[in-house]
Amino acid sequence: MLFFRLFFTLMLASSATYAAANPADGCLKALGEDETAKALSLAEQALSQNQAQRDVILCKGRAELSLGRNEAAIKSFTAAEPLATTPHENLVTHIFKGNAYKALGQYSQAQASYEAALKLATEEKNLKFQVIAHLLVGEALIQQAQLPQAQQHYESALKLAGNNNERADAKEHLAQLKAKQGLYDDAIAHQVQAVVMQLSDGDFDGYANAGLELGYLYINARDYANAERNLNKVISKAGEAGDGYWAAKGYYYLGLNFIAAQQSDRAQDALNQAREICEAIGAEKLAAEVNLQLQNLSQR
Repeated sequence: MLFFRLFFTLMLASSATYAAANPADGCLKALGEDETAKALSLAEQALSQNQAQRDVILCKGRAELSLGRNEAAIKSFTAAEPLATTPHENLVTHIFKGNAYKALGQYSQAQASYEAALKLATEEKNLKFQVIAHLLVGEALIQQAQLPQAQQHYESALKLAGNNNERADAKEHLAQLKAKQGLYDDAIAHQVQAVVMQLSDGDFDGYANAGLELGYLYINARDYANAERNLNKVISKAGEAGDGYWAAKGYYYLGLNFIAAQQSDRAQDALNQAREICEAIGAEKLAAEVNLQLQNLSQR
């Protein structure tokens, strides 16, 4: 979810260059509607007419990335690089390419791409993209177990953040970093601040995700009472908002909390609640995770 929000911000910023008659429109529309295979097909059709269409190549790469064709995505983003006409276009391409390397597990290459984007964002004095790039570099460093270096990038992102949404993202990254170090008090402190920021200035998705991750941190810290209290807050607000997905995920996390607390009956009740909502809203991926936990419970 953190990456999704950053990625969405990135696309909003870059999509401003698309004209109404842009050949990439069909591909981009299909991507926006989660019709990834259709997006790829439309991009390939457009490129068969003209190979030198940067926006179409980028959309093709994004579709390939969504379909798990990561090496093909890298080739597409590499092909788009010489077609960039501005530093900003080059910056965006570097970030997409970094995402493809990250998906392949090639974290040093991802780091290099993100650092190239950070350099351009700094030269352009683009604070929003400096924040995004710092966080992405930090994520790549964490995957390489370079935690102190990652923290430096997260702290830089926090200093550059221009609003509470960006500060919340930086705080959530810092919380994850501290959790990896086993410093749960510090992790929880950062995550609480993120929840407050998302509640005041973010959208409901941002708040719900931050709140559930706070609950998960309490689970890992073995503070099951606070985990239950915070997860129930999100479930309640999701009910008020009529948001089935976050209610289902809240019950799923609540089930995990009860499993960790060795309260099997309560865990089963919570997971059954999650499964019922998942089935009602068609959340297949989350339902699979819930069913796996229910299966594990039945074998105990």
